[in-house]
Amino acid sequence: MVESRAMWGDPSPAGLFAIGAGTTGVWAVLTGRVGLQDLPMLTVWLLAVGFVQTLVGLIHLRNGDAVGGSLNLSFGILFFGAPGLTNVVLLWGGRPLEEAGITAAPGYAINGWVFLLLGLILASFLPILARHSWLSTLAVAAFVVAIWLLALYYLQPAAAQGKPGWMLVTLLAGWVIGIAGLTMVYLGIAQVLAVGLGRAVLPVGGPLVRGGVPGAAPHGA
Repeated sequence: MVESRAMWGDPSPAGLFAIGAGTTGVWAVLTGRVGLQDLPMLTVWLLAVGFVQTLVGLIHLRNGDAVGGSLNLSFGILFFGAPGLTNVVLLWGGRPLEEAGITAAPGYAINGWVFLLLGLILASFLPILARHSWLSTLAVAAFVVAIWLLALYYLQPAAAQGKPGWMLVTLLAGWVIGIAGLTMVYLGIAQVLAVGLGRAVLPVGGPLVRGGVPGAAPHGA
């Protein structure tokens, strides 16, 4: 006898709103709207977004959506949770390192190498998203570009990072991330209205390639 399981609700809007909140904080820092003194508060937001995205991903997996689950878990843990914890180490991990005899300040170079790979992983979702919505595909593609820009920046020596050219790279990455995040918020609002009102209110763009469902929104990102 097969036991039936009740389906959980679609958590995609919550995931999209979380991405929008996190990317707004990143945009504010990278574009100079706030200073590095706000890094502790940014860390709180990054970890909060990572928590929400992780829950969204697990719910998708529970509902049998492997793609939505994998995408949201990647965003939650790898793109928000891990960078948030990196900030924790940089902010409050100095004294234990000094006591261990390590006097060199930790940096973001390791993030650069990992971000190069994460951009490639995120890009692998683009052909799937292209079967649903060109708008979501464009937003995720923008994230890919921004992640690779930040990766190149983090891989530069500290002295080079302060030069105008590389500061321009972070500024560009910040604006790309901010605009992509607002696009995610728009998609989340479109999904909420469609479910709550029982009809599509805001357009989310048709598929870029054949085989998708016209007007269908992706799961979470």
